[in-house]
Amino acid sequence: MNYLRRRIGLILFLCCLAGYSSSSRAAEEQPQAGSQDLANPFSDFVPFEDEYDIDEDERFMYFGRFFALSLGTGMHKFGGNIGKLYNTALPVLDFKLIYFFDFRLAGQIGISSASHAFTADPNGSVEVSLLRINADMKYYFDTKNVGAAITMTNPYAVAGVSQTFRSQAFQTLGTVEKDNAFAVSGGLGMEFALKPRKTSLGIEGRLHKIFFRDRYEQTYQLSDIPDTTGDMYSIITSVIWFF
Repeated sequence: MNYLRRRIGLILFLCCLAGYSSSSRAAEEQPQAGSQDLANPFSDFVPFEDEYDIDEDERFMYFGRFFALSLGTGMHKFGGNIGKLYNTALPVLDFKLIYFFDFRLAGQIGISSASHAFTADPNGSVEVSLLRINADMKYYFDTKNVGAAITMTNPYAVAGVSQTFRSQAFQTLGTVEKDNAFAVSGGLGMEFALKPRKTSLGIEGRLHKIFFRDRYEQTYQLSDIPDTTGDMYSIITSVIWFF
């Protein structure tokens, strides 16, 4: 009888020992905090943007301008030899649609129309119409660390490309010629707030290099003009509405 009790006690002891060892092994196989979790890309999330970028985005969402429409007028004036032919175009009609990427950078597309005229041998009186379709990028300068007089002007630099469509009506000859040319331009501008975040008054000056295909032809040598090379300059004043 005692022998049987000892056998039963030994079996129970071995069963308890086996259960303890299996539970210890399972505990050892569980990942330790801070070790296995680091291998999981979803367990330790790190934002892609730092706090400065997040703050800047929040400021732009609250204070920023998103879209704008610009309607303006001004003048076109040519320099060089072509400036001896074309008179100053006044007024110029100018329209732009502007999209702001952030506080500093904006993109815009626009269209402008201008009329020039001249009289020169051998073609006599000529009326010229220019229609420009342009795409530009604008960069607004950071004025936080400058005086209030500069800050209120909201200065910017602008550069872009355009396609210029030209129509020349030769009054003496009774003919009309049409062509188009690629152009690049760059300049500076300022925007004065009339109503903050709603309406501004803009002034912009640019230099345009228009590559007319006949710019090296000697059409007007009888008028002492060897060719029609030269750049165009523009000054545009506009009212800008922000949305």
